[in-house]
Amino acid sequence: SSREKTEFQTRKGELMPTDGRPNSLKIGLWCNWIFVALTAVGWLGIAHFFAPARADLGLEATKVWFTETHRTGVIVGCTLFYIGAGLLTPGSIAFGMMLSKIEGRHPLWSATTAVCGVFISLIVFLNCCGWIVAAYRPEFGADVIQSWYDWAWFAFLLGWIYLAIEMAATGIVELMDNRPNPMIPRWFTWLTLAGALAIFTAAGPAFFKSGPFAYHGLLAFYMPVVVWGSYLSITTWFMIKELGRTA
Repeated sequence: SSREKTEFQTRKGELMPTDGRPNSLKIGLWCNWIFVALTAVGWLGIAHFFAPARADLGLEATKVWFTETHRTGVIVGCTLFYIGAGLLTPGSIAFGMMLSKIEGRHPLWSATTAVCGVFISLIVFLNCCGWIVAAYRPEFGADVIQSWYDWAWFAFLLGWIYLAIEMAATGIVELMDNRPNPMIPRWFTWLTLAGALAIFTAAGPAFFKSGPFAYHGLLAFYMPVVVWGSYLSITTWFMIKELGRTA
């Protein structure tokens, strides 16, 4: 369409920007990396969620974890985490815009990628609120703190479906890129699609309180976080390279 030609021209199999928009897209894509950094520093580091309170820790021990041992860290770290989650919104929209240049008219899967990313941003924000509530009032009963803690984890990990759909939608569009040098290398596209299937293990916490499928476990927590975080970080890197190539 004439609108598409205004925004991008094709030359030698590359998407050629014509309206200066890649600068905005680059800023949006950088927001993904800022989100990853704030996740690592704030949530995993300061809030101590690299080793969270176990699902089977017990009511009183969980209360001590939140209201004494890590209270300040949880509040400060989750504050940084939800700030990062806000920045994931423009980052996700930038993903969708980059993919839509491949998909063309009616970019269903590109839009799906963007919308799922925005959903994830909101999910993380709500999770942070739950974890902060658990640490907020030391006078809360242990059962109240445990309830908020469980709710936040379920909202976080059972949201795997949006992560999986986002990754699958991204991979579908990437397979449509038939240029000699596609935006995302095929090997990484296939890893993205495999990852979309693998993170199904994050459904485990609804059924287990201990072991690898509990919300502190290897398969329910650590593996999906690493898989999706790698997808987000590396896809962002390839997209920024694409902007540099077509500038």
